[in-house]
Amino acid sequence: MFRASIHAFISLLLLLSMSVHAQVNDDFEDGDFTSGTLWSGSSALFTVIDDGGNQRLRSNSPIAATYYLTTPSTLVNDAQWEFYIDLRFATSGVNYVDVFLMSDAANLTTGANGYFVRIGGTSDRVELFRSDAGTPSSLAVQSPDGAVNSSSSNPFLIRATRSATGVWALLFDDGSVGTYTTAGSATDATYTASTHFGLRIEQSSAASAVNNHYFDDFAAEVIPVDLTPPSIISATAVSATQVDVQFSEALDPTSAGNAFNYDIQPFISVSMAVLDGVDPSLVHLTPALPLTSGANYDLLVSGVEDLAGNAMPGGPSFPFTYFVPAIADYRDVVVNEFMADQTPVVGLPEAEFVELYNATTDRNFDLAGWTISDGTSTATLPSYALTPGAYVVVVGDAFAPLFGSVPNLISVSTLPSLNNDGDPLSLKDATAATIDALTYDLAWYQDAVKDDGGWTLEQIDPTSPCSGANNWRASNAPAGGTPGVQNSIFSIVPDAQAPALSSVQVNSATSIVLVFNEAMDAASLAAGTYLIAPSISVNSAVASGTNAVQLTLSASLVVGTFYTITVTGVTDCPGNVIGTSNTATFALPEPVETGDVVINEVLYDPVVGGSDFVELYNRSNKVLSLAGWKLANVSDGVVGSELTITTSSFLLLPDAYALITEDGLNTAALYPQSHTDRFVVADMPSYNNGEGSVVLQAPDGTQLDRFDYNDDLHFTLVNNTEGYSLERVDPKRPTSDNTNWQTASDVVGRATPGFLNSQYAPAPSASGEITLDTEIFSPDNDGFQDVLTIGYQFDQAGFVGTLIIFDVVGREARNLMENQLLGTDGSISWDGILDGGSLGRIGPYIVMLEVFDLEGNIERFKKVVTLAHKLE
Repeated sequence: MFRASIHAFISLLLLLSMSVHAQVNDDFEDGDFTSGTLWSGSSALFTVIDDGGNQRLRSNSPIAATYYLTTPSTLVNDAQWEFYIDLRFATSGVNYVDVFLMSDAANLTTGANGYFVRIGGTSDRVELFRSDAGTPSSLAVQSPDGAVNSSSSNPFLIRATRSATGVWALLFDDGSVGTYTTAGSATDATYTASTHFGLRIEQSSAASAVNNHYFDDFAAEVIPVDLTPPSIISATAVSATQVDVQFSEALDPTSAGNAFNYDIQPFISVSMAVLDGVDPSLVHLTPALPLTSGANYDLLVSGVEDLAGNAMPGGPSFPFTYFVPAIADYRDVVVNEFMADQTPVVGLPEAEFVELYNATTDRNFDLAGWTISDGTSTATLPSYALTPGAYVVVVGDAFAPLFGSVPNLISVSTLPSLNNDGDPLSLKDATAATIDALTYDLAWYQDAVKDDGGWTLEQIDPTSPCSGANNWRASNAPAGGTPGVQNSIFSIVPDAQAPALSSVQVNSATSIVLVFNEAMDAASLAAGTYLIAPSISVNSAVASGTNAVQLTLSASLVVGTFYTITVTGVTDCPGNVIGTSNTATFALPEPVETGDVVINEVLYDPVVGGSDFVELYNRSNKVLSLAGWKLANVSDGVVGSELTITTSSFLLLPDAYALITEDGLNTAALYPQSHTDRFVVADMPSYNNGEGSVVLQAPDGTQLDRFDYNDDLHFTLVNNTEGYSLERVDPKRPTSDNTNWQTASDVVGRATPGFLNSQYAPAPSASGEITLDTEIFSPDNDGFQDVLTIGYQFDQAGFVGTLIIFDVVGREARNLMENQLLGTDGSISWDGILDGGSLGRIGPYIVMLEVFDLEGNIERFKKVVTLAHKLE
């Protein structure tokens, strides 16, 4: 009890002693600098303001001036001076601040003797000077040049100390580290007395410096009793035979130079320890054995003392890594994940970022001088050791605090802004060699919901030799992404499949583009063999993007001639040679006219997460190009929201299909039977569920076709139309004929994207009467004879017709057409549904068409058809 009381009494005396010797202590929270701590001098040129919740002293000179403030202070030996300063402008040789620690005069503009710290100046640094009757003399204790390098804000905490023997030390913290950095030390005892502490401002006529000097937390006191041992700030393997250890304060030379106070694990002792000759807090260690590149080590330190005799205990080890940076080859380091559209927030910080991954197993890379660019702006990376299999997240400085839970993080002043809907990204090393490159777009998400924002794009296989759309998709992580760790969709899938030729685009009579189904080796595309029949030779082959090659032909294509091209000798990125899927037919496209192409299938009510689609069919004998064609919708009776399907020359051959969708990969996943080689991924107008209109336009705006859809066109017994497409029964029949549309069969998977409709039933040929396409039909939506198509033909036009289905006892079952003006031929379909909305019973039905002309002539045509059901 007595001993505890003695310790408490001694602690109280120390606190009282420190309080007595604290000659300056002003945080300006009283909103004044003329009371409490008394400042004098150019008082009219200073003021105290609220600066983000802190009361701070600020300059107040509207013009160029040299002005000052001082307060009495006699501290000289075993003294410590501290203060906060923020110069919110670019410093120079005529714009800087001198903070006088010791001065023999109150007026700092008339030639005082003493010592001061200059912030700014020609070299933009923090530096300690002696003042001899106003003439500065550097003590060679200074920060690196350019430390005060911002044109908008230079916040610093600065501390200076002087021992009883005249040993000076200068430390600074640039406001972003949180720990003082030692600028150095020097011995100078020229002046041993002081009367004042203060600051002097040298301000030019530059407008940026006006009212932009901020000060706070001035303190001048006896150096507090040091009872805290030093700690390790960093350990850096400079080479295989040198490890530099930065401590938190100046060290005792004897204990710091004792090699036995250090140990490197695993199993490496230290043969030599040398205290740095300039920085007394830095020790250079020589390991007894050379370090191994890429290895992780732990440094153990005990017994090292600071200048007050406080010794480090044998505490926790300090980890460090040594590696010799390798020269990166293409895709040794990859862009592995990125957030392009951070809004709306799903779980990750509302900030863009790019994640890099070292895809090698045995190579280390230093990212110093590497760049990330989107083609318009570039960010340069700082030094960072990226070890094999490691990730690092790159963010802008302003957003780095939001990623506090990510340990492997580096920040750059400004990260290139990633466009939400697509952008090129390139990663280059310090020599400007391309290490990775990609050009993403919304289709890469493969998810119509996630591409609206808040989710990252992740790479599936970062070890793939090249990366295209097939190797990316939206993250599956609940937070929306996986910055700094393995991707949620990570999977190494070796590619052993041969590439295939997907399509041919005709740019002009002498230029065509071949599109392959995956990323290709550019060199193989340039050296490949391309044979065209009828014979036209190829003058040149140049890779276009990641999966295409542009061919320049020696002669012009002829309109109306179909050509076949065969490709050999080309490989995909992993080196697989193209196989048998190496031929395609093409021709020089002709102008499109109304009637050449029709809307053939529409999905307007997709499943949740799915995408609308519109299928086109070329019913002409022409080769057509989709370049410039548009899809539109109808709102309040007005056609609008026109969007161009594609700007490339996607060919639509006679009797061929093209499927327009916003998300081809998603459509193919939901409908595995899809013919994906006929997919065109494009932005589409909004098509409402329930009812709406699909409008197809030529490049000049001419309407090529229009389909006004509604749920009533679906097969009545399909209770939920979600995920079912509406198919055209016969491409030759009018789009406006509601009986020409039917729900896609369940058997084929509820849609037929890119191929023959499941409900296709061409009108039968008639000769002077009605003709049925089948004598038995089974309307069960299985894709086989689900509808009955009734054809008619007359020798002359002008007939008005009524078409009624009767049951076997003569009761009207379904009125399909009433008093409609007919052409010389046509057709109409029946889906087996009765007028009351129920499905007709099994058995025979009578199809009767009654027609009359303007002269009163009446004709009746009858046919019998059997409606069948599956037996349970």
